[in-house]
Amino acid sequence: MTIKSFLNDAYTHQFNAKVTSIEQENQLYKIQLDHTFFYPEGGGQPCDHGNIEMLEIADVQIDQEDIFHISKDCPKFKVGENVTCKIDFSRRFTLMQQHTGQHILSSCAEKLYEANTIGFHIGADYVTIDLDQKLTQDQIVKIENSANQVIYSNKEVIAHYPTAEELANMPLRKQPKVTENIRVIEIVESDFSPCGGTHVKTTSEVGIIKIKKTEPYKSGIRIEFGCGGFALKFIQERNETINSLMKLFSVKDNEILNFTEQLLESQKNDRANLQALKEQLYKTQVAQILEQFDSEEIKVITLTETDMSMTDLRLKCNILCEAENIIVLAVSSEGEKTHLVLSKSKNVSQEFNMGQLFKSEIAPFGVKGGGNPFVAQGGSSDAVNIDEIMATLEDKIQKMF
Repeated sequence: MTIKSFLNDAYTHQFNAKVTSIEQENQLYKIQLDHTFFYPEGGGQPCDHGNIEMLEIADVQIDQEDIFHISKDCPKFKVGENVTCKIDFSRRFTLMQQHTGQHILSSCAEKLYEANTIGFHIGADYVTIDLDQKLTQDQIVKIENSANQVIYSNKEVIAHYPTAEELANMPLRKQPKVTENIRVIEIVESDFSPCGGTHVKTTSEVGIIKIKKTEPYKSGIRIEFGCGGFALKFIQERNETINSLMKLFSVKDNEILNFTEQLLESQKNDRANLQALKEQLYKTQVAQILEQFDSEEIKVITLTETDMSMTDLRLKCNILCEAENIIVLAVSSEGEKTHLVLSKSKNVSQEFNMGQLFKSEIAPFGVKGGGNPFVAQGGSSDAVNIDEIMATLEDKIQKMF
């Protein structure tokens, strides 16, 4: 059994302890102490990092009442020795800010909109809570503002170990998951919540809560946010992005959104105009192709294009097949990709089934694709013998005639 000293003091980050066991498992060394201020992973909170006698500790786990300080390096100390332990307090304090901030945000969500927290996780530079209700953006902003008001009020954060009678009289936000040694974190005038995590002493130490984004989660919503150090990093990164956009577009920060909307609308119009010009060009090219044919019989047209996308190749084939008695065998290259389209006019006999033709004559070459009786398409990023494919198709069509 390891005494959990961190429960009563989250600020101690250098201490002495006695080594009670050292185990080796899967090339890792698991060290137990008689007591520890290292917080083990659990309850949505990551573990502490640090060192024991300069031995790096990057993982701390709990099993029943035993806490294991895990290192990939072999310890030089032995069981029974007293050792000096140091916790990375910068990391620890940032995690304390996140956990206390989560209590505040969850409490505000419940008080304002009766939205209960059903999930909680601290990531590398963000925190998420999952609420059991969907909320509007205006409601999210009100929760954020309310949470920051709690921070500014500099309320005390107190850890209680209540008796059963005292626990029954506490306005708990959620019920405890354990039945013994229950620890309740009180944020004065704001929240009572069972919790075994590390917390700051006053709400002002959380610094700030900033919500980054929200997304639907099950029947409710997931809120991603940061507190203190996490929030500062997020704000700095966003500010750097905004400054870069201001410099890139030569606009003020309050003009970026409007400028971007105008830019997107302009691009949309440019794409539409480009597509119209492209269709006009293809129609001219198709007219020139069809001028070469005088017969009313079925015309088999082979198209070979360079640097043309599948979308444009399909468009050109569609324009060709608006005329009657047309079968098109088309191929294009686009970088390392090869595109193939087989299509026919609506009046061409059912005997010429483009989907079946693709499957029987092109698929054996390793080209993936398919289609229906009127049009089939496919392609490959690997090298294929286009000349052989086109010759095979032409030969097949001639035999069908």
